[in-house]
Amino acid sequence: MSDSDFAIVGGGNAGYISALILRNAFPSKSIKIIQSKSVGIIGVGESSSEQFDSFCEFCNIDTCDFILKTKTTFKNGVYFKDWSDEDFLHSISPESVSISLKGFFPYLHKAVANNRPNYELNQCGQWKNEVPLLYFNNLNHTPTKQFHFDTYQLNLYLKERCLKQGILIVEDDIVDVDIDSYTGDITSVNGSKKYYANFFIDCTGFSRLLIEKTLGCKWKSYSEYLPLNSAISFSTDEMEEYNMYTKSTARDYGWSWQIPTQDRTGNGYVFCDKYIDYDLAHKEMERVYGHEIDINKTFKFDPGRMEKAWYKNCYAVGLSQSFVEPLEATAIGSVIQQMYAFIHFFPSNNIDECNKVVNDIFDNIFDYVQAHYLVKREDTPFWKEIKNDLKIKPSLQKLLDVWEKRFPLAQDIVCKWGMFTELNYIPILYGLKWFDQKSVSEQYKNISDIPILNWEQSYKSDILYVGHKNIIKEIVRISNLNRKKY
Repeated sequence: MSDSDFAIVGGGNAGYISALILRNAFPSKSIKIIQSKSVGIIGVGESSSEQFDSFCEFCNIDTCDFILKTKTTFKNGVYFKDWSDEDFLHSISPESVSISLKGFFPYLHKAVANNRPNYELNQCGQWKNEVPLLYFNNLNHTPTKQFHFDTYQLNLYLKERCLKQGILIVEDDIVDVDIDSYTGDITSVNGSKKYYANFFIDCTGFSRLLIEKTLGCKWKSYSEYLPLNSAISFSTDEMEEYNMYTKSTARDYGWSWQIPTQDRTGNGYVFCDKYIDYDLAHKEMERVYGHEIDINKTFKFDPGRMEKAWYKNCYAVGLSQSFVEPLEATAIGSVIQQMYAFIHFFPSNNIDECNKVVNDIFDNIFDYVQAHYLVKREDTPFWKEIKNDLKIKPSLQKLLDVWEKRFPLAQDIVCKWGMFTELNYIPILYGLKWFDQKSVSEQYKNISDIPILNWEQSYKSDILYVGHKNIIKEIVRISNLNRKKY
């Protein structure tokens, strides 16, 4: 007995994104979301990776409408402050890697070989929070594939999209789960009534109600590789000018983030409770900001993933499947990648291959995030321990062993649904002064004919730029005018 093809247990952004991808992949299937009346949104991440752009395209989401309703701003990457002796930016600009040959990007190689400033790996406007004027001519053609948004507004927007596409949303608190004694499959989840389905998507967050508590799948911790385990979040006033990047600042016992939206700034501090607790983290942020701060949320986490995302007739997504500290805004992007893998393998019921792909996705994320901790600073006990004693994940160490001998190449990272490539690693490792300058220079001494792109000169002469806030306000103005017409 079943009253839906798919039952998604848990709402939030993970549940709604999962539902929308399922709807667009399997339009004839019935989909139901059962979400708690009492469980709130964690709301740590207010930033996306470039996978969100593909999600919008897949689900026919109008970018201008999205920006209008979710308080969205543009994001070109992550700005890293105080992680090294020079600040640096992780941003993959198509223009900076336009000269390519079978995965070899001689521009980046030459820039590093010649010890060029970090900003020369990125367009100048990305540092100056400005957007090329040409985007006023076609506002649906966004200057980036990444965004900053208000988590709560995003949640409401995605919920609205689900309802418009015939996805049933029920508010109920699930108290227990029924299992078929013969097959071991889930038959129903039970709250004020029983909800039957052929297949269940676990979006219950850290509780992992279905995949772990009911089906007994094991959690694989990565805490030995990523020692941060606690976070606080808080809001401050709207920025005078919106940054085109998420700002990540290294602090005494971890790092803080700063994310601009249209009416406020999202902030947080991720730290290791071995050194400080919530109260001390709170006091450190008040010293940094110079005024009292009201904390929105506090929470602890164990970085890691489920050993199996798909088991029996259940698939874990979002926080139910994994959690990595929010350093590169991987949470939403990983949900999208997970669901792309699921809709690919679901018709053939290829569970083992899907689980392998999902594990590869998250190992790719963990490797990349840990690479950010290849730091040289040791000015506090926390950073001293990170520099001298951090255990490197074997799969990351394998990459580092190769890259000590030569510069990263595309073929080094093989992960079909992975979020990060060698192009993501290069600016991080370069910013952290990880590369051996003499070795890189020697390896690529014969690429002198490849030009160094002078973004500063281009910025001043060839392209007219507009302030980030101004173009966002123009998009909102035009979107509101269009809404009034119809």
